[in-house]
Amino acid sequence: MAGTAELRVELPAEDLAVLDGYCAGTHQDRTKVLRRILAEWSAAKLHEATLICRMSRVNPLASEPDRK
Repeated sequence: MAGTAELRVELPAEDLAVLDGYCAGTHQDRTKVLRRILAEWSAAKLHEATLICRMSRVNPLASEPDRK
């Protein structure tokens, strides 16, 4: 998957205040912090799904025999 897409989201004011406080205290860009958090979460979920497929002996890339 290549490229980028825009994501807009409303957050509770308290969450945004914590994020902004963290960014101000560490001199980091808010967008970079959010990208890192999402990338780490995505990697963990991909790993989780991979383990589930392996344990279930499922090949998620294989085509389903009943599909036309």
